[in-house]
Amino acid sequence: MEASKDSVVKNEIIDSAQKLFKQFGLKKTTMDEIASACGKAKSTLYHYYKSKEEVFDDVLSKEMLGLRILVDKNVKQKKTLHDKLKMYFETFHKEALNKLNLYRILKQEIQAEFINTNRFSDVIMFETNYVQNMLLEGVKKGEFTNVKEEDIGLYSEVIVVAFLGLVRYSVERDGEFEIENLRKITDILIPRVFT
Repeated sequence: MEASKDSVVKNEIIDSAQKLFKQFGLKKTTMDEIASACGKAKSTLYHYYKSKEEVFDDVLSKEMLGLRILVDKNVKQKKTLHDKLKMYFETFHKEALNKLNLYRILKQEIQAEFINTNRFSDVIMFETNYVQNMLLEGVKKGEFTNVKEEDIGLYSEVIVVAFLGLVRYSVERDGEFEIENLRKITDILIPRVFT
């Protein structure tokens, strides 16, 4: 019962902080404002978090979890490897741009800290494993045959790093890389690369 209460309180803190971070950024948001926004005493906030950076870390975790759930839901609706990959790239890219304000905070305010933490590596590792599982399924179905099975891990990592570079490019260009362009690229590249 206690763990459930803790989860509820943390979710209230995260939801309130998420709105403040999007509106004011990390630097201008204080623990006092987060406590006030969620209707909690500041001591309650410090019971769960040592700093606003820790709160922000949980906000990012929530954002990534939501993104991954949506991506997985959309990918699972597709049958072929080509369609799954296209859906993966399109949904991930589109949702990253939908969360543009939060990603701008990362870029402008805490980029160095973000890069120095394990978070970036965790994103790369999670997405690489996700793509690797899609490719292995494609191998089992005979849809993907031009790479040795033992090389699929490396192949997946390169694909993810290149794709995340495109997402970052879009974020830094204020979303100028349109989803239609991504669709064109995936329509051309995926059938040529994944055969």
